[in-house]
Amino acid sequence: MPSQSFPQPQSIPQITASASFGSYPYMSVSTSGSPCSLPQQIGTGPYRIPRWYFNPARMRCELFYWSGCCGNGNNFPNFQACQQSCEESPNPCAYGTPTTIIQCASGSVMTQTCTGQQFCHVGASPQTTICCNKPTNVDRCQQPLNVGIGNANLQRWYYNPLSQQCQTCVYRGLQGNENNFLSRSDCENSCAVNPCARGVPYKGQGVTVQCSTSNQAVCPAGYYCHFGADMQTTVCCQALVSNPCNDPVSKGEGKASLTRFYYDQDKRQCLPFNYLGTKGNTNNFLSQEACETVCPVWVNPCTKGEPIMGINNRPEQCHHRQPCPTGYYCHIGYDDETTVCCPSQILDPCSAPMNEGVGPHVMTRWYYETQTRKCQQFTYKGLHGNENNFLLRDHCEQACPVWDNACPAGEPILMTNQRPRQCNPQSEESCPVTHWCHHGVEPASTVCCPGRQDPCVLPKVEGEGKFSQLRWYFDLETKTCIQFNFRGMKGNANNFVSQEDCESKCPVFIDPCPTSYTFSGSNNAVNSVYLPCSKETKMCPDTYWCHVGDNAKTTVCCPNAVDPCALVPKISGLGELRLTRWSFDSKTRKCEPFDYYGLKGNQNNFLTRDECESKCPVFENPCRSGEPFMLQGQPQICKRETPCPSSYYCHIGSNDIKYCCPVIGGDPCGQPMDRGRGTSQLPRWYWDQAQQKCLPFTYCGQKGTQNNFLTQQDCERTCFELDNPCALGNPQMVSETEPQFCTVANRNTCGPTYWCHFGAVAQTTLCCPGKVEGQAICQQPMSMGSGESSLQRWYYDSINKCCVQFVYKGRYGNQNNFLTRQECEQTCIVFVNVCPFGEPLLGEDNRPLTCTFGSNSCGPSHWCHLGLVPDEYQCCPGEPTNPGACQGLPEVEGEPGPPEAPPQSRWFYNSETRTCVQFIYNGRKGNQDNFLTQEDCEATCPVFVNPCTVNIPLPPETCTPNNQQTCTPGSWCHIGSGPDTTLCCPNAVTNPCLLPMSTGEGNSNLERFYFDQNSKSCKPFTYAGLKGNQNNFLSLRACQLQCQPLDNPCIGQPATTPTGQVLFCSATNRDVCPVNFWCHLGAVPETTVCCPGPTNPCSVPLAPGTGNAGIQRWYYNPDDRECVPFQYNGKRGNQNNFLTQAECARTCPEQLCLLSIDRGACAGRQTRYAFNRQSNQCVPFEYTGCGGNLNNFQTMADCMGTCGNIGFRRR
Repeated sequence: MPSQSFPQPQSIPQITASASFGSYPYMSVSTSGSPCSLPQQIGTGPYRIPRWYFNPARMRCELFYWSGCCGNGNNFPNFQACQQSCEESPNPCAYGTPTTIIQCASGSVMTQTCTGQQFCHVGASPQTTICCNKPTNVDRCQQPLNVGIGNANLQRWYYNPLSQQCQTCVYRGLQGNENNFLSRSDCENSCAVNPCARGVPYKGQGVTVQCSTSNQAVCPAGYYCHFGADMQTTVCCQALVSNPCNDPVSKGEGKASLTRFYYDQDKRQCLPFNYLGTKGNTNNFLSQEACETVCPVWVNPCTKGEPIMGINNRPEQCHHRQPCPTGYYCHIGYDDETTVCCPSQILDPCSAPMNEGVGPHVMTRWYYETQTRKCQQFTYKGLHGNENNFLLRDHCEQACPVWDNACPAGEPILMTNQRPRQCNPQSEESCPVTHWCHHGVEPASTVCCPGRQDPCVLPKVEGEGKFSQLRWYFDLETKTCIQFNFRGMKGNANNFVSQEDCESKCPVFIDPCPTSYTFSGSNNAVNSVYLPCSKETKMCPDTYWCHVGDNAKTTVCCPNAVDPCALVPKISGLGELRLTRWSFDSKTRKCEPFDYYGLKGNQNNFLTRDECESKCPVFENPCRSGEPFMLQGQPQICKRETPCPSSYYCHIGSNDIKYCCPVIGGDPCGQPMDRGRGTSQLPRWYWDQAQQKCLPFTYCGQKGTQNNFLTQQDCERTCFELDNPCALGNPQMVSETEPQFCTVANRNTCGPTYWCHFGAVAQTTLCCPGKVEGQAICQQPMSMGSGESSLQRWYYDSINKCCVQFVYKGRYGNQNNFLTRQECEQTCIVFVNVCPFGEPLLGEDNRPLTCTFGSNSCGPSHWCHLGLVPDEYQCCPGEPTNPGACQGLPEVEGEPGPPEAPPQSRWFYNSETRTCVQFIYNGRKGNQDNFLTQEDCEATCPVFVNPCTVNIPLPPETCTPNNQQTCTPGSWCHIGSGPDTTLCCPNAVTNPCLLPMSTGEGNSNLERFYFDQNSKSCKPFTYAGLKGNQNNFLSLRACQLQCQPLDNPCIGQPATTPTGQVLFCSATNRDVCPVNFWCHLGAVPETTVCCPGPTNPCSVPLAPGTGNAGIQRWYYNPDDRECVPFQYNGKRGNQNNFLTQAECARTCPEQLCLLSIDRGACAGRQTRYAFNRQSNQCVPFEYTGCGGNLNNFQTMADCMGTCGNIGFRRR
């Protein structure tokens, strides 16, 4: 250690080795002024003598070690001497020194011993409990927290006007203000005025919520906004009733005189009253209009409940054009005000009892009497009636079931409206099976009555009533319908409007037999009874015949049966029917049809032609069509000597009976074989066109065709002729007259050197010589042949390797002749090269391989051409579709495809716009950039998805969530689900917080936040990923930063970003704050921002701040050089504010040790020790006695104890 020279004292007392510090003489150094204001001086010398000095900053006596010589007057041998000399009557008042010291009682701060301009300051001792001056015009409860100065630690309470609560604090004993209470009750009795009649005002996050006339919605359910005399008493109080109009009037408590309005339930009026300011209730309105808006200033005419209210908070009026909704009815009162929609009490108003109501009015009304089913008159008093109340009788009868019982017994079926169900007399189904339709004179009496019976067995009943109407009833004895007079009601079912109705329902006797055949000796055919018969059997007694009418009643046995074939034909009879019947004409010997009217016909009347012909001797015409040639009224029999005339041929029937029948037309050999009709079994032959030969068949004797021969020789002589369609000789023959035929389904009937020639007809579809095999067929030239046919066929074009359609004339063709294109292509190698260049990839059968989109079936050197038909899905040479289609290939419409496939809509990828675009593809010679659907295109190539609500130019401008400011002016950064949709969108707005919430479009589920204008808060929502707006934030904090106003926690303005946004920091990221700013750690992230001020926290005084957070923090006390806990209020503090004691202890010694060495600003000379940050060591220096900084220690040990813990070395 280098030597230093120190000033030598003038004289040093001699001290023996046995001398103690207590016997060391006390040396008083004369100085001007009070010694208590002098700085501490340790003096010079080799000793460490314990002495006491008065610390004016801390206002207390403290121990120090004197070196033995050359101190000053602020040097006392013991604590008592120091205290007696220096701690006399410190000034406890913050606002000046009182002229007269008046001690006040320390038992209560409310003690009134001080003057009106003073308050009782309660300190740590009686000496500091005196009357101090008040600040000018500042209410004690509005004064800020002042913890004072001094060494005391007194538990006190102060009133926080922001939270409107009394909170604890630690008072240091001196120079506090009037907002300082010994107990919570003292504080609350003085400051916390509770205006609520019940409970305490509502608090949000520990703060009393203030409401106002324009912001009453801040009060939650169960609370109302109490409007007091000032803002302090305008708070949310508990509501004792849900409807303020039901609360009684309450003048409250207090000294205020406020004109308010209350609702009088009896008078239904809003009246003024004088409110005292606190402890009122909800029936308290600022104006008459506000009262009348909430409370019903009207007469309630409803029996129960209240009427429907309109937008003016008055009952809505009702009338026939404005009916009431479901659950209400229109109460018709004595005026418009009482004609309103009242709650309905019953489902059926007609079932309610008559109710006169209450009130002074006399109004004629009608009600429905359920016993008599009649509407009756009554007097209504105007209020509190029920729904069985009608202005007019017609209204009552329309609404309620007023009716007369028309049934002779029991009551009719009633509908849901309790009125009789009307019915249709012409339809039995209009009433259930247990009832019948009473046909009254009026619709009201045409109802379903109980007790259905057969009407035809009932007696005649004229009924009751005032009417007289002609009706018909059925008389069971005479079995006739007879007219009678019906009186309108109480009749029975034997009651018909017309005779026809009666006769259609009841069994009236009908005589169907001809009048000439009535029973002999009977004078009354009506009373005669006929035996019934059946049209199937027609069984009747001898001398009777069965008359078949339209029904069983007219199908009876009539007398005087004769030979029907001898009777006059076609007797139509009587009646209204039109029945098709058959009658035998003896002159023509034919059965002929006629119309029978249903009654009074004769026996020459048959149901069918067969029945007629089976009964009568008709001539049997053997001809297939037309009549045989007649000669003198008789059919001519053909013989050799009498042949048939032209246009007739000789039909040979059974028993060799031969008649001349009309020719059918055409070649007989070409007519079909027909076995004919009849019962004969005649062996015959016919010519089979398909097989080109004569075949046997059995002929029934009549109605055959001309293709009918007695022998095979006759058939072949007439029909056989070889028709040879073969180009290279005669066809293969089965016999001399029969070639070998073949068919499409069976071509294998031909011999090994023959092939099946398909002609126009079966006769030319036979086996031809000159057969070739395999591909030799495909090498034959196209041959149109000869003939008169025009057959659509296909041949193989060996040059173009395709099948081509041509017209074949029916004969003399070759094997290169196919019925269909498919058959041609199955035989010959056919394909169409659809590739834009080169040949398609071929398979083992030398045909193009087919492919499908996306299957990679074409290999690495080919791509799949998507044609218009499956055969043209071919593998073409070139780069595969993926990635070939996505590399900027142009749109190619191609060449026309197959004729049967029209051009199709396809999609191609535009690499410039990164979009899939639709185009029309003709079918062939396209390229890889050709997709069937937009989905295939977008799944293959990287399409651009525009996340913006408007079109944007390409390529898009990009941004990132961490750097949203890169967008050009006028644009904003849309943050999607990934980089592809995180782009700059145009039309940026100045204030995105004003935009509505937009969930957007897409399939994403992104958690985002938006600012809600109504609640003025940020709320979460799920974003779909596309087409949103700027009111879309990644986090709640980002939303709050942008949209919710900053609660500034700084003394001054916080640091901001270049875009003007507040710069936030955190306990783990304080370095984000710029130079001359420090990280203020508030109670919430919103108040954790960069505040202005120097960054050295250890040299600034304690600042508890403002607010009501009540956070446990630590500050560095430079006098004691220690970290002390305190309660931080959350805002407007300073840098000397640490989260933990460890952080405080770690930060402040380091900070003070890094201060420069400051000798001070006086003339004294004292040896002190400081940390030298250049040499990283503790070194001695000469201190002048005043000024300087905290890097100043009395001993080397003190310096090392403070600065050595963080790695410093002693010199």
